[in-house]
Amino acid sequence: MPLIETDLLYAAMDKSDHHHKVAKQIFSLIKDREIRETALSSLSLHELELNLKAGNILIRSKVATPKDTILFFKKINDLLKVYSIKLLPLTCNQIIKATELRKKHKELTFYDSHHAAAAILHDKKIISTDKVYDKIKGLQRIDPYNYTKSTTPPG
Repeated sequence: MPLIETDLLYAAMDKSDHHHKVAKQIFSLIKDREIRETALSSLSLHELELNLKAGNILIRSKVATPKDTILFFKKINDLLKVYSIKLLPLTCNQIIKATELRKKHKELTFYDSHHAAAAILHDKKIISTDKVYDKIKGLQRIDPYNYTKSTTPPG
């Protein structure tokens, strides 16, 4: 059950994101069941909500209103259902593992440490463009560009 990292989920939703094309291809593979039993860390939802509130994710070039936030998360909820993506709950073991990972890997952000911890605790695989996960022993990063082999990463 590979974990989908937040950035890939967001890229699938945002046509202007530079990873949109490959993200859509990954989601197509999930829908066609070529990638099975995918999961999303519940902290991804928290990460997205905070980015909306902070204005790091804009809706129609503006900071999201409460109505925008509701609609945004309804779209995510629909996406999770359509693609049968399991939402993994936050657990004490995940917090422990994330803390251990941040202690060992100083370059990990708070959310990246939680995504890595959730992936390690579930099947040790994460689908992400973020190379920071390559440094974590016991975690296999699946690069969507290598997996699809039909597009090249930007830049």
